Amino acid sequence: MNLYCGAYTKPLYLNVLHGNFLGLGKEDLDAFVDSTTVALYEVTEEETIQMYNGNWRDTITASWLCGIGRLSHHLNKIETLLIPSQTCYAGQFHCFALARFDGAESVRVLRSYLDTYLPVGDRQYDQKWAIGALRWLDRRHGTDYAEVYLKNPDNWKIRSFRSWGDEKYGVLRPEEGILHFQKVMDFVDQYFPEFAT
Repeated sequence: MNLYCGAYTKPLYLNVLHGNFLGLGKEDLDAFVDSTTVALYEVTEEETIQMYNGNWRDTITASWLCGIGRLSHHLNKIETLLIPSQTCYAGQFHCFALARFDGAESVRVLRSYLDTYLPVGDRQYDQKWAIGALRWLDRRHGTDYAEVYLKNPDNWKIRSFRSWGDEKYGVLRPEEGILHFQKVMDFVDQYFPEFAT
């Protein structure tokens, strides 16, 4: 973990991961909201850049904070991290930040991600978060970009391989991602009203 930013990352990243904050009890929730609020007002631009150059824990935390604060000047950095999908988990909140930035460039990056990683096949990454973010933006602006990806069920088929070489198939459920993403966005509006959409 990047020690330069550890004071902000450590108390946040596990609750940010997967949107785990949605299931916190009152005491832990209050502590998480307080820690996020402190970070929103204390993290400097230099520290944010350091976080984006750190490990997945740092980058997921950076995108959580940038998304809430709508620090859209970090969009290009987020794109360079999201599209290659080289680290686990962080893409979840890169998608969140892009939705919070709420612009045409966000839509472009999310579509580029989905164009790259659909059909899912054996690459189950952050497609549910990306479709959730894109659908959220569609609802906000009366567009239907997400429909292109949702209308073809083959896009969401998962292929995995057993150790003896047989293929096994499953399905990634985009509707679960859309619902979960909406809950994340509602959480931010509820607990960080000064940054509400």
